[in-house]
Amino acid sequence: MLRSLKNTFKSAIKSLEILYVLENSKPCARILANEDELKKIFDCLYNNSLEFSISNFKLKKINNEGYYSDKSVKIRKDSLEKGYFILYISKVKELCEKAKAYEENGMHFELGMVLGYPKCCCKFFSENFNEDNYDLTLNILKNSGGFEFPFYANIAARHFDVSLLSHFPCSFNCKYSINIAKENLEIIKGYSIQKAEIFENIMKSAVLYTQNGIFLLKNHKKAGNEIGFEDVLATAKDKLYNELMANKKIGIVDKNKIKVGNNEVANTGLMVFT
Repeated sequence: MLRSLKNTFKSAIKSLEILYVLENSKPCARILANEDELKKIFDCLYNNSLEFSISNFKLKKINNEGYYSDKSVKIRKDSLEKGYFILYISKVKELCEKAKAYEENGMHFELGMVLGYPKCCCKFFSENFNEDNYDLTLNILKNSGGFEFPFYANIAARHFDVSLLSHFPCSFNCKYSINIAKENLEIIKGYSIQKAEIFENIMKSAVLYTQNGIFLLKNHKKAGNEIGFEDVLATAKDKLYNELMANKKIGIVDKNKIKVGNNEVANTGLMVFT
């Protein structure tokens, strides 16, 4: 099942969203679908007896300066520019239509509730999300206190197609989000112990959110104010990446500043997931 879904949706996270709906752990899923892949996706949904609605617009992904994100802008559905449609997928057609209507009307709280997210997280998202603040990871860090959290809440790993959550939790300690993640991990284990172990291994990482990219420090060990690690997954192989690979450890100044070798790196969000 997982392999078949991955072949269709080209993403582990998207495939799992569909699986959660099929397993009745998620009432409705929201995914981006490349317009060139729609026929294959529609066939898959039909074969699995799933209902869906499709957005009346497309999204065009854009590059941006600042914190790494997959920001998109709306374009007309009949635009000649290639883009992604939003699909709302459920076993219940009414939920698909509700999700579509809520998104079109900017009703973020109501949309989150239809998608099965915790009420506290829906409220957090609706209060913090806007077109200039579309990646809430650092807002979550600020709202969480400290920098050490359960790996279940590691949404930064989504940039590497690994996550047990499809929403921004209000806190990395949100018990409702953690319970959802635990349930999702059990579903994955039911289909593939190996896939579950891969997810858990990647998510148990220290994470650096920086101006130029995101860095997952794998197989890390914290000792005092230092974190040693064996490898780095990065969205940008820049100067910082090279320094991290050369030193294989960082010094903790605070959750917004680290030290690599003799250099301090400010404006950095540090999260340690165990």
